[in-house]
Amino acid sequence: MITIVLLTHAGLGEAFAAALRHIFGTLPPALVVLEVLPDQAPEAGRRRLWSLLENLGEDDGILILNDLYGATPANLIPAILPEGRVAAVSGLNLAMLLRALSRRGEGLAAARRGAMEGGMEGIVDILAHRDAQASPPD
Repeated sequence: MITIVLLTHAGLGEAFAAALRHIFGTLPPALVVLEVLPDQAPEAGRRRLWSLLENLGEDDGILILNDLYGATPANLIPAILPEGRVAAVSGLNLAMLLRALSRRGEGLAAARRGAMEGGMEGIVDILAHRDAQASPPD
């Protein structure tokens, strides 16, 4: 099973989890929220992340979805990860999370690609899109 880890600043991971509960009626299985709290030493978050990595089953994988590249939560992700067993994508948004969840049954690479596609395709200039749809064809 591919576990999805929401590695975020305080409050964001739980907000995404609440949105998933709203959408699905329950929290999807194998979803872990790991938030970095303002008064918490980064090392505590790093230990929690390593604990998840150390407990990977033989056929399991972890997809880490992070809120902001370069910030403390992203910096907890080790530079060396078990190749083919762990992937990490930054720029977390709800479209990214939903796409990753829908593709994780296909494996880690598909879940990672789904996260990236969903994240990018979920960014839409609503008014420009609405205007383009309303314009009659030439």
